[in-house]
Formats: sequence, structure tokens, C-alpha cells
Amino acid sequence: MSGRAWVSVLMIATLSGSASRSRPKPFLPNMNIPLECARIRLIDCDLSFRPPHCRTAAVTYRKGCEQVMVVVK
Repeated sequence: MSGRAWVSVLMIATLSGSASRSRPKPFLPNMNIPLECARIRLIDCDLSFRPPHCRTAAVTYRKGCEQVMVVVK
């Protein structure tokens, strides 16, 4: 593509709104779940390490136990 054509494509994308725009991050709170409410499964673990190295973990908890933590920055 020639230089002028490339600039034209960029101008059209910017002016038409199809260019990416920065968006504010949504608020994602920190959560605290008491151990008596949670079940943690460690998946695909290498037991030759202490503590074991696991590829992933799955957490399930009883609904209503979650506590939103307020973090002041």
C-alpha cells in the first residue's frame, strides 16, 4: 500500500470510530472467603515439590460467605 493510501485508511478508521479507544477499567473488588465456606482443588500437581506445584486451582464456596474487602490506595 502506498504511503498516502495508508494514511487515508488510518484517518478513516480514526474518524469513523473503529479505531481502538482506551476505556476506564471497571471496578473489580477484592473478596475474602472464610476457609469454612470454601473448597479448594489443586489440579495437575507435581508432588516432588514442597509445597506442590500445581498447574491450576479451582475454588468453590457457599453462596453468601463472600466478604468484600475495602482497599484504600
